[in-house]
Amino acid sequence: MRRLSTPRSAVPLRRVRVPHLAINLLVLLSPTFAAGGERATITMWFWGAVPAYRQALQDALVTPFNSSQDKYKLVLEYRTTVDNDVRIAAIGNRGPDIIYTSGPANVSPLARAGKLEPLEAYAKQYGWADRLLAPVLDACRQYSHLYCVTPSLYADGMFYNKAVLRENGWSVPKSRDEVITIMKAAQAKGMYASVTGNKGWQPVNEDYISIFLNQIVGPAMIRDLLTGRISWSSPNVEAAMSELDRWYKAGYLGGADYFVLDFDVSLALLHQKRSPFFFASNLSFQWAGNYFKGSEADDLGFAPFPRMNPDLPYPIYDVGSAFTFSINVNSTVKDGAAQVLNMILSPEFVLAISKQWPGYWSIPLKHFPSDPTATGVVKSYYQSMADISASLNSSEFGYHLTSYFPSATTDLLVQDLESVWLDQETPHEMLIRAGRVFAKERARGLAIDQIPVPGR
Repeated sequence: MRRLSTPRSAVPLRRVRVPHLAINLLVLLSPTFAAGGERATITMWFWGAVPAYRQALQDALVTPFNSSQDKYKLVLEYRTTVDNDVRIAAIGNRGPDIIYTSGPANVSPLARAGKLEPLEAYAKQYGWADRLLAPVLDACRQYSHLYCVTPSLYADGMFYNKAVLRENGWSVPKSRDEVITIMKAAQAKGMYASVTGNKGWQPVNEDYISIFLNQIVGPAMIRDLLTGRISWSSPNVEAAMSELDRWYKAGYLGGADYFVLDFDVSLALLHQKRSPFFFASNLSFQWAGNYFKGSEADDLGFAPFPRMNPDLPYPIYDVGSAFTFSINVNSTVKDGAAQVLNMILSPEFVLAISKQWPGYWSIPLKHFPSDPTATGVVKSYYQSMADISASLNSSEFGYHLTSYFPSATTDLLVQDLESVWLDQETPHEMLIRAGRVFAKERARGLAIDQIPVPGR
């Protein structure tokens, strides 16, 4: 789901006669079979990453995997419409061996339809439960089985420009009052209170819904919400959405430019000292190196979002996953596909991929590795992941929409939030609608049925 500034190139199709088209589509959609003594091909579809990211994956995954053994050959195919392609192919009992989806909530329909291979045996074989953070892995336990793994842990927080804070005598804020005081002072100086926006990617809205729900309602009550124990229009939930509405109208989220800014431009503005803050997930480290470099490479900081409710612990990282990998139940190379997943879920892969692509492949390891050679943005990335991992290891975490909320409910919240901001709908009306959609999804078995418990 998180592909905010990475244009994806399309795969051209040739015009062919109908009989050939049928043959080509069968080859395109079918898991690959080995012939004779040749290596068996393991297919994996991925979104249309830019060339630099493709090379990073080739260097950190494809080449090392293919060199590590002589039984399988991993082949990546980049697709601009990977989410839809995978869904259609899997429903037709075809598709790649390794299934990509945009987060655990998107796994549920395929798992329920029996299109994914349960992974418990592989998890036991490779020791994934001992290696991976339980709250993240548990999001993939659905319908009494482990149906996916999450190679991209993200957590919302607060990027800040150290130079801006230092030059203005501001400290890194840890509370609602502290951050609002700084944002108002920044506005008085002609700066943005914070920079952010959803130009080109409306689901950016879900980050702020996630932040305010977790910081005001709290993870325990969100779990009650997701398991049907409290109403979507309960006073605490409505208070969180009302506060988010207030922040938008006060100009605290990109000022008047929320709908014309994106994350890439926001990082550029943060670098240019146009704002002290950028509220976003650690995924944004992947673009930060384009701006914070040279003598300014150490100016980028990342901290937890300030405490909004004094009755809740600090910090609270609302965590999720940018995407998941599963194994196609119809694959003929399941063991090989599991070997690929195991290589991805390793500290060695993190160290290799982060040299060229920090931020995106944040494997949810209990003991996230460190790189003593890292500098600048990459060094800051490793520090942020150490803090996030420590919080999850102590069982303090929140729930991000994309991983724990069913898809139709998430879509409604993302879209209707803008109606609230534009005074076309009230927070109460939005939440009543969300509750109805959620009830229908839950009744159809489309909600995650095993929500991990914080504080354990």
